[in-house]
Amino acid sequence: MYTAYWNLTGLPFLNVVSDRLIYTTEQHKEGIARLYYLIDQERIAGLLTGAYGVGKTMTLECLHRYATKARLPVIRIDAIPNGSLPMARHILRSLGLPDQAQTLPEALMSLQAHCQRSPNSLTRSLLLIDEAQHLAVGDGFYFAHYLCNLRIPANSKKEERPLFTIILAGTNEIRPALARHESLRHRIQLDWHLEPLTAAQTTEYVHHHMRAVGGDIWTFDQEALDAVYAYSQGVPRSINNLCDTALLLGFAAQSPNVTKDIVKQAARDTGLDALHGNLAAPKEDTAPQLSS
Repeated sequence: MYTAYWNLTGLPFLNVVSDRLIYTTEQHKEGIARLYYLIDQERIAGLLTGAYGVGKTMTLECLHRYATKARLPVIRIDAIPNGSLPMARHILRSLGLPDQAQTLPEALMSLQAHCQRSPNSLTRSLLLIDEAQHLAVGDGFYFAHYLCNLRIPANSKKEERPLFTIILAGTNEIRPALARHESLRHRIQLDWHLEPLTAAQTTEYVHHHMRAVGGDIWTFDQEALDAVYAYSQGVPRSINNLCDTALLLGFAAQSPNVTKDIVKQAARDTGLDALHGNLAAPKEDTAPQLSS
């Protein structure tokens, strides 16, 4: 393992949510704060989009932890194409209800019946749906629309409120499909797109992760950091895969630091050169050659 060679107390570039490894930009902090507000104000639904690996799942984990601290029940689902019935069964099971429904209408009627109970016995839940672009297939949007319409009846202390605050997290593929489903689109009260990191933020990200495990921030020289950004395009998951592989290659070569050439080899090993190699490659000198 390379941790001893680089004097690290742990692996710095894991693709898992870790308190000490979390790096958030101002954009990220603002977006999470807005999602917290959506939850606190008992709103119906929010939309979070971004490319694969940009940090949507990490954001959902932050929301999960926030809700848990607030003692708000949380239900998490990964959407699957044409998977509304198993998703509905999972929700029923999470609410402590029988989950033997054989059809989607039967499952939805069970949820509706649940809402007819005494308001004092009902609790709002935070429903986090990852990979939400898959809802565009089959009856997924109808299913999400139905969930948005479920209400906890008013009582002497509170007005009618939604049974779920729903956060849909998915890739940009969801947007054109959602635009064609106006009834669901109009129920989304917060729309946030998560952008990749800039070049400067990518450098800060690498430094943050190295510091978090006691490493030297200069382990990656500046040319190496520039190459990390060029090959990863600021996508955190790609940065993690690239830097983890680069540290391993540097250890294997007994290099005193991670260089641009090591990052280039890491990009080949992880397949990132095939995706962004043309962006990372140095430009050829196109100046005309003078004949002698």
